[in-house]
Amino acid sequence: MIRLGKIAFANCDFPYYALEHNRVKAQGIEIKEAHPVELARLLFDGELDISPISSIMYAKRDDLLILPGLSITSNDFTKSVLICSNGSSDFSELEGKTLCIPETTASSATLVKIILWRKGVNVKIRQCQGTDIERMLNQGDAALLIGDSAIHAIGKYHIIADLGNEWKKLTGKKMVYALWVVREDFAKQHPDRVRYVLDTLLHSKDYAYNNISEIANFIGKQKEIDCGFMREYLHTLNYDFDGESVESLKLYFEYAKECGIVGDVKLRFFE
Repeated sequence: MIRLGKIAFANCDFPYYALEHNRVKAQGIEIKEAHPVELARLLFDGELDISPISSIMYAKRDDLLILPGLSITSNDFTKSVLICSNGSSDFSELEGKTLCIPETTASSATLVKIILWRKGVNVKIRQCQGTDIERMLNQGDAALLIGDSAIHAIGKYHIIADLGNEWKKLTGKKMVYALWVVREDFAKQHPDRVRYVLDTLLHSKDYAYNNISEIANFIGKQKEIDCGFMREYLHTLNYDFDGESVESLKLYFEYAKECGIVGDVKLRFFE
């Protein structure tokens, strides 16, 4: 049995839909669902073999290989990585104030630190348990929301920024939020099994691209999100990992290094 991780957000339901609903053939794969930081912990502890993880978590290890052709990326607005506030309308108004960041995120937490650093805005970062926006806005002046929590906040809270859009304005590039990786020891011992999972995921992703309306309707009803919005949302994301995405990821790691978050990072791929 191959232990495969899955991010517990709508953005990961999309590429896994065909895999989980028997639209593609898949045997011997056990799926474990959790938030990105927890998936990384399970992978590092040897409780998962392959998993999507926050891209910044890859940069903190030297025993992982990236699966080619897979990522969670946006080319501008994401609609699910947002900064909401108690009243501030711009990043500059957060000077000297407190920004709450949930413990469930790593890539987006790093991204907001990079953006604040590049803008020269000094903000007090407070890490919070859970994703309850009301609780975070009671503890600080603004809050980072990701995934389904961010989607549900649209139209209900004041949004300062969509971090995908901020990264696009800063760099002109895509933003790579998550990568699919495999533990190197597992890949060396079971290359055929890794290749099988990779092929299955790629086929599931292709099915998703060709059946966006079907999947958007299913996810929307399941998560109580407007199906029309869900179709638009899925169109804003990209699940490939092309050359442009690779270059953007490298720049993200360079900025993270300049912020003192990671050291030098080398991209190492399965095969």
